[in-house]
Amino acid sequence: PRGIPAFQGESNDDVKSVPIILNDGVDIVSSHAIRPLMDGHLQHSNGLDEASPSQHGLLSHSDEGDLNGPNERVLLAGAVVSFILAVISVLKLSPSGCWRYYLAGGICASTSHALTTPIDVVKTRQQVDPWLEEKSMFEATLAIIKEGGPLALLAGLGPTALGYLIEGSVKFGTYEVTKPATLRFVASMASFLSLPALDSKILSLVICGIISGTAASVMLSPMEALRIRIVSDAEFSEMSSLKAAITMLKREGIRSLTKGLPAMMFKQVPYTITKNVSFDLFTTSLYSLWREMGYAITANVKFAIPLVSAMSAAVLSCVSSHPGDMLLSLVNAHEGSKRTRDFAKDIWKGRSGVGGFFVGIRPRFLHVLVIVTVQLLIYDFIKRLVGIAATGM
Repeated sequence: PRGIPAFQGESNDDVKSVPIILNDGVDIVSSHAIRPLMDGHLQHSNGLDEASPSQHGLLSHSDEGDLNGPNERVLLAGAVVSFILAVISVLKLSPSGCWRYYLAGGICASTSHALTTPIDVVKTRQQVDPWLEEKSMFEATLAIIKEGGPLALLAGLGPTALGYLIEGSVKFGTYEVTKPATLRFVASMASFLSLPALDSKILSLVICGIISGTAASVMLSPMEALRIRIVSDAEFSEMSSLKAAITMLKREGIRSLTKGLPAMMFKQVPYTITKNVSFDLFTTSLYSLWREMGYAITANVKFAIPLVSAMSAAVLSCVSSHPGDMLLSLVNAHEGSKRTRDFAKDIWKGRSGVGGFFVGIRPRFLHVLVIVTVQLLIYDFIKRLVGIAATGM
């Protein structure tokens, strides 16, 4: 496989001086494979010696993004202040009692993503490590455990739990709060343009999904960048989350935590639309069908209908968001100024066209199925617990 060291010794000291054999034309190499080789040389299969990995544009550790610089401190302070003001503004502009949506969304997203961290680690490593790409999920899991021990499957747990606590709160809260406004908007547009077809509940929900998915992307992007770097880079995997974040900021500046935003939006917006909208529509349709059949809505029914709806939403959201997830993993796994569209071109040219955007989809199917099912069931339960009707009722 591409990017595998020709020989791996018993310790890091043994590996540092060992060359790595690359096939010609390969420009994406796992940092897990080459991080221990920063002091060595790369050697192509044609026998020509090359410079260090940083000269290939793979792993450059420049000091341009010094956290101590005045510009960096101002930007960091501005980001923190903007985040606080955004949270206060959203809560103040939201109708009374809508805090319950934010609470339910934050708890369900953080819990479901934290529980499935090991699956996410395997998926991410298969996307960024060429030597794991062709392995089955089980084989990749064993390889990761052999390489870094069982705790390697929990890499990035901290950023995952915190990032999705914020992301889930913003996503679900914004989605629910904007429903009345989008319904009025599509009705007004249908009347203004004399197009009755525009006055559609589905269209209004899709607009809600676009708004909430975009807002969630902005909130999640920094933590997801940190998580992916911890999972994909051997050097960062040995650091605490805080130390890894500071190291990224010192080496690459704030851009290291925000450069994945375009890829994040390619992932989160389709994911939010297909997950939230389909769950809304499936539950509404199934509850209506159940009533039309003359059956009572019992506690068991309130569990079964959301379960079936959540599993269906999981499949749709996994397929629609996987190309964006693939891009997000690659963008955040590698240092440097390479942009999202550059990675997209590399995938298209070097990984069998469209199929290259679906690398790692098997473990992600399991990952998203568990995440979305658990997440939406918890969300529905907490909504009812705090006095909000179940979704679709």
